[in-house]
Amino acid sequence: MKPIYSVCVCNYNMAETLEVSLKSVLDQLDERYEVIVIDDGSKDSSLKILKNLSQEYENLRYIPLTRDYRRRLGDTRNLSIEAARGKYVILHIDADDKWEPYIDSFIRVFHELSKRLEFENFILCGCQIHMAPKDLLLKNKYPNVYYTEDRILCHKLAAKGALFNIKHKLFRTRMPIKTRKKKLIKVIKSMFSQMLVSFSYHPYPLKSFFEYMERIFRKSDWSLIVSIINLILIFPAFIYGVLFNRAERVDAINKNYRELCIIDPNQIEKKYIEKYGKFNLSEDERKIYYME
Repeated sequence: MKPIYSVCVCNYNMAETLEVSLKSVLDQLDERYEVIVIDDGSKDSSLKILKNLSQEYENLRYIPLTRDYRRRLGDTRNLSIEAARGKYVILHIDADDKWEPYIDSFIRVFHELSKRLEFENFILCGCQIHMAPKDLLLKNKYPNVYYTEDRILCHKLAAKGALFNIKHKLFRTRMPIKTRKKKLIKVIKSMFSQMLVSFSYHPYPLKSFFEYMERIFRKSDWSLIVSIINLILIFPAFIYGVLFNRAERVDAINKNYRELCIIDPNQIEKKYIEKYGKFNLSEDERKIYYME
């Protein structure tokens, strides 16, 4: 049976959390789903874990890649979409996330919105989970960046009227990385890439630079260590982003894409309730989506 939905996961050296994460997803899905993991050249025991899990779960596939440092997370996500066999793809299910059993409910919310709005060609963004028709994302690919690849794509789709955001209770837990060195490297890469994206895509990169400087010196949401790391990273990120990595203009890149195109399932349900009735959700699931 060909799957309808493809859950796309990207992995690189996440053996610490990979098995727990994938089992939390696989154990809640039926034969309509496949889970596809793109392994981006891991050097730890990830491939062994994936091999063992694929023997246990028939709907798990994994594709091992040779490590290519020119390929960032955005391109890896694109490869997972290309390899998907389902009509729809579910994304941002990361290898260090543990998921509560509400993935299927998110898919049903997508279809309920699609039915009532008579519109299918959109991406639905929730809290760390996205869903869209595969064809839409094949035509609108993630940029080849390590971090905020989703934010750039979502801004582009918002400009095309193809993005909806919904608010719901977070039903995934980010599992901590126990290896301190690995955690520090991940933080540094994330911070540098986030700055680089801002300076590369922001219509006014100098404005973005001063916003970072203000945050480093005046605001308290970063710890002293994080602020020092950002101060070290900001100058090379700015120079590289402005001089060598300028990309197409994205006017709202300095805004959180979740502030764009927010849609309230309650209002949609009430507007079309005579024609379609209530959303296909249990009482427990309705609480997750703040539905009355």
